[in-house]
Parts: sequence; structure tokens; C-alpha cells
Amino acid sequence: MNGKTVWFFAALAAVAVLAGCASNGGQVERPVADEFARVEGGFVWVEGGTFQMGNAAGGHRNNEAPVRGVTLSGFHIGIYPVTQGEWYDLTGETPSQATGDREAGGSSWRNLPVENVNWFEALAFANAMSARAGLTPAYAIDGTTVTWNREANGYRLPTEAEWEFAARGGTVCQNNFLFPGSNVAAEVGWFGETSGGMTHPVGSKLPNALGLYDMAGNVYEWIWDWYAPYPSVAETNPAGPAEGTGRVRRGGCRNCLEEYAISTFRHTFNPENRTGGIGLRLVRS
Repeated sequence: MNGKTVWFFAALAAVAVLAGCASNGGQVERPVADEFARVEGGFVWVEGGTFQMGNAAGGHRNNEAPVRGVTLSGFHIGIYPVTQGEWYDLTGETPSQATGDREAGGSSWRNLPVENVNWFEALAFANAMSARAGLTPAYAIDGTTVTWNREANGYRLPTEAEWEFAARGGTVCQNNFLFPGSNVAAEVGWFGETSGGMTHPVGSKLPNALGLYDMAGNVYEWIWDWYAPYPSVAETNPAGPAEGTGRVRRGGCRNCLEEYAISTFRHTFNPENRTGGIGLRLVRS
């Protein structure tokens, strides 16, 4: 058993004994949606709050520490990652590698998460969603230069802090499970040991405490932030460093190890690259 495997099971044991949300078989007993959120057009409202972001043990790649206090304003987040059907309806394109029954004229492919899109394409999709809804686009995109208008009310990618806060259950159930909504990865996620190497229709596993699906596995999700080591000071509404070489991706994927699907796992990827293992989930302020 190598050091990374030892860390993973030690972390699992530690999280299993944390007090907080009621649990049943390792899975949170989720409250009725109206008790904690309002659902609007496929998005859940996440009440703002303060949480301890990161993993004191350092994490699988030793990049999840130090733990620090992060305070966030409220935001809406998609209940599911963006699907192939949603992408096609808006753009007329089918970029994903997982085609399902698309070539045969079937429709089950529409509920698979979209993937094989790069970070810039994800931003352009968010802007197109905003334009269709009559909202102010969040991004000004000039080639590979992107400016985020933080006052805009349009759709956008989550920050790394927003993603982790939502994955952990926001203020409803915070920091009590290793994976988003459970200590048992197979209950909430598709990853190497459960997926058969394929993506699966969104919403096929159980949700977390906020009613969010597929935050563990299926596809990684693009994040706004440039990747960098965590600071050691408390922050309010952080959005990462001003520059870098890779953007953060979160959530694990269909071919990933189980431990990549934990709520604190973070990884970096070239924003110009595409892969069949990465898609997106949108938020709105």
C-alpha cells in the first residue's frame, strides 16, 4: 500500500467520524428542497456563508492545504453539469467524444454530460446562455484574453471556492463527507471503478445535501480560477490569482481513481486543451 493510498483511507476514516449532518449508511439524509434552497430553471440557490476550505492532511497531491476560512456571497449553481443536449440546442454543435446513440438518431446522448470542450469554449457557452436569457454576459473574450465582469448577472463558471462550498453542501451540510454527499463514492459518483469507462446520464447517482448531482466523477468541471498553491489567510469571495499557466478542474471523472472524486481534490489543466473527461457546470450570482 503506497503513501497516497494510506492517506486516502486515513482521510476516509477521519471524515466518517465527523459530527454534523445526520447520515444513513454513509449518505446524508437530504432535507426537502424548500427547506434550504429555491430552485429556478435548473439552478439551486446556495446561501452564502463561511467555511473551512481545503484538506488539512494535504490531499492526494499534497495541494489541498493549508485549510483557511473562506466567506462567500450567495449564488445559483446548476443542479447538473451542462449536458450534450443543452450544448447542441444552443450552439448546434456536438463536440463530445461520448456519442451514445447520436449517430443512430437516438436521443439518450442528450442527457450525457458535455465534454471535450476547452475552458474558452466553456466561457463562450456561458455568454451565449446569458444572451439568450437577456442577461449581461459575465465575460469579455478577446482571443485568449478574458476579463470577468463581476457585476454582471449572467452565467459563468464557478470559482474554486464556490465549487467546493457547494460540493460540501453549503451551509446545510458542511465538511461531513469525503465525497459530495456521502462517504461511499459509488453512491454519488461515476469513476474508474464504477463507470465502465463511459460517461453516464446526469442525475443517475444520488445528489448531495443541496440537491446537486454528479459533483463526484462522470466528468471533471472547468473552474474559473488559475491554479496556484492555496494562501494561508482568510479570504472573502476569492477568485484565484491574476495569472497562471493552468486553470483548475474539479470533481473527478469517469476514468479517474476514486480518491479524485473527493470534495477537496483539485487539479490543473491547460485552458486551451480538450479532453473527453472534462465538461462544465454553470453558476449565476
